[in-house]
Amino acid sequence: MPIKVEREDGTWVEFRDDRWTFGDRRLVLEATTDWDALDIIVAYVMSWNVKDVDGASVRPRDGDNRPVTSAALANLDDDVARWLVRAWFQAKAERTDLPKVS
Repeated sequence: MPIKVEREDGTWVEFRDDRWTFGDRRLVLEATTDWDALDIIVAYVMSWNVKDVDGASVRPRDGDNRPVTSAALANLDDDVARWLVRAWFQAKAERTDLPKVS
């Protein structure tokens, strides 16, 4: 079941609930820029409702169903980009509280 994080403005993101590696957590924490963090984080996104500064929807996956790179997110509002990083940590914390399936 995806882990959904929402903003008051209708922006939301759903992260997968499996395969959260400790190594990715370390890489996100050690990222020197939001761009570096977003390149890791976007791979966890299953779906989202995210718009750029012009109001156009931004797709989390490319035409080959691969996660987009941070370069594809260059037209996001800065607040939304920073929120995505915080949302990943929120989802990670919520995932810790989910029951585990054996």
